[in-house]
Amino acid sequence: MLGSTFYHQTIRKYVAVFGTLFNDINIERKNSSGVVVEKMKVPLAYGPKQKWLLAVQDTTADRKVVATRTPRMGFAMTGVTYDSARKLNTIGRNIAANTSSTSTNMNTMYNPVPYNFEFSLFILVKNAEDGTQILEQVLPYFTPEFTVTVNTIPDMNIKADIPITLNSADVADEYEGDLSTRRTITWTLSFTLKGFIYPNISSGQVIKTIEVNFRIPGGDTEIELPDFIIHEDSDFDTTNYILLDGTNLVIFTLLEESQSSTSVGDLRLLLEDGAFVLNEESDNTYRTYNRARIMNEKATDGIQDATIKSRYTVVPTPLSTTADSDYGFSETFEFFDEGKYNDPTDGEDIAT
Repeated sequence: MLGSTFYHQTIRKYVAVFGTLFNDINIERKNSSGVVVEKMKVPLAYGPKQKWLLAVQDTTADRKVVATRTPRMGFAMTGVTYDSARKLNTIGRNIAANTSSTSTNMNTMYNPVPYNFEFSLFILVKNAEDGTQILEQVLPYFTPEFTVTVNTIPDMNIKADIPITLNSADVADEYEGDLSTRRTITWTLSFTLKGFIYPNISSGQVIKTIEVNFRIPGGDTEIELPDFIIHEDSDFDTTNYILLDGTNLVIFTLLEESQSSTSVGDLRLLLEDGAFVLNEESDNTYRTYNRARIMNEKATDGIQDATIKSRYTVVPTPLSTTADSDYGFSETFEFFDEGKYNDPTDGEDIAT
């Protein structure tokens, strides 16, 4: 679907895990003195209840070899439903090292989708004592749920704790007909496995260097040191400022309330004699030469003339670290009095 083919065998694992819970059940038969005269392991197979009932009742020569002897057990998945109560953030991601390739790749996967898987366990016996023996070896572990850990996505190192809830246990005595009819007692246990279905795995490069360049727009007009900086996220109605107060930075937001139909001017926090005061001048001539703006790498306004005045770089330590190893970070701050030019295509500085 959507051009991507993948198969994590998640449902297959759920079926296998469910069956594994009941594949080692034994019963004992005793004589009137309480001595064990027979001990047998109850066979377990995947398939619907009707299949095993027909096999038990089949007395043909070919079937007598198997004798589809009782007691025996069978199980089947009977339905799948979406569980909105366990929904995860759709855009959330899981990240893991790609151990099958070089250390420069990472595996990523979006959050899984929660689904409930309905299972039925069938217990077929010919007498009530065998049925209660098996039942008493199952019921104590479900209160009402039993949690198992499933290695769902090995490539992502995802091991999920999956609860399996026992919903009900019903019994049916199917002894009908004449005296030659074989009696079969059937216990049906209903379970809900709360699992997840996982999307496809994608691969991406590991980022080993983060570099942030800060620019001040250039041009023919010489720009003096600014008293405040206008943020890039400012819009028509709101202006965000960083005030440069010597060694301190003061961040604030002002609403621009000026309208052509009113006499209310732009509100500005001005720097006068070392103190910040609120100015309500309606003209736009105040300190226009002292206004500066921080430009990011995606900005186009004046980017050709803007030089890099400072740079912040983060790299892992050690540099040889792999995607799945423990590592720290090294930070570097650089300041350029003359400014630097940088090629935005390859990220390399241009010699001037």
